[in-house]
Amino acid sequence: MAQKTKRPEKLKGPHHFTGITADVATNVDFWCRVLGLRFVKNTLNFETTFRYHTYFGDEEGHPGSVVTFLEFKEAPAGRPGRGDIFRLVLRVASYDSLEYWMDRLIANQTHSEMLRLDPTQPQSLVFQDPEGHDVELMVSDSPNQPLTAEADDIPAEHRILGIEGPRSFTTLEETLPFAQHIGFRQDGDRLVLDGSEGQGRWYFAPPPQRPSGDMHVGVWHHIAYGAGSRDELQAHRDYATTGPAPYTGIFDHYFFDSCYAMSPGGRVELCTSGPGFTLDERLEDLGDRLCLSPRVEPLRAKLEAELTPIINPRPRSKTPTTAGKPAAAI
Repeated sequence: MAQKTKRPEKLKGPHHFTGITADVATNVDFWCRVLGLRFVKNTLNFETTFRYHTYFGDEEGHPGSVVTFLEFKEAPAGRPGRGDIFRLVLRVASYDSLEYWMDRLIANQTHSEMLRLDPTQPQSLVFQDPEGHDVELMVSDSPNQPLTAEADDIPAEHRILGIEGPRSFTTLEETLPFAQHIGFRQDGDRLVLDGSEGQGRWYFAPPPQRPSGDMHVGVWHHIAYGAGSRDELQAHRDYATTGPAPYTGIFDHYFFDSCYAMSPGGRVELCTSGPGFTLDERLEDLGDRLCLSPRVEPLRAKLEAELTPIINPRPRSKTPTTAGKPAAAI
């Protein structure tokens, strides 16, 4: 008889959330300058050698704060459909914060809508980023510690606090077997992951008639949960793949290692907690230069000549750079 795979210790909690961008300059401007997240890593998609992968988060890029985007210039715009993650939910502290963000989004030519009339649901503000990704700022009762970024033009009490979780176009009932297998529990009309380092929630909405829009700009690509060390990730992967959905092998993404599965409510990643974004940069320099893995470093000159220049809107160091070069040299 085959030995049963032992269930590992619980996952750490939410790690990052990822979408797709076709306009990396607009992407960086909105998520860093407008939303006030720190640009914590300017690097490449580790499945390719020529596409950007942008990362935004709190001041130190802690797991649970990070929002990332894969660059696919040729990807068509689309709409999420059945089985997709259709909205990223981020936490804010109060209803006053929602009012603040509505005014800030108006000032930056972004439509938004307040969800505040249902007393059984948290108060929220929903909007789309410039490429159509749905975002929700929720007044959350999450027990997680605030994960904020410094932004002089955004009052400290209104800054984004970290990831609440995804909203998916599927039902809780369809997703429950997959989610329970990796440690979620049902809590009313949502699922909750009680991670060892933070809680994650998963919300649902009736799926539309249109099919999945996976790999389209405007459709969230995946939600990632931290598993700890490489050995811990391997244990989680080995156990998770005995459940309702198969997982890929583990891939080296330089800043962390990852494996993936397709759930009834969208793509889910399990990843290591590190080594993290200060692997190849000082904390004060995060986001100020193009960072390449040792594998891709031989392409630096070609990449810096050909990639769309990126300027960090909120540099922490005194020498902001564009696509790996000092801004003044571009």
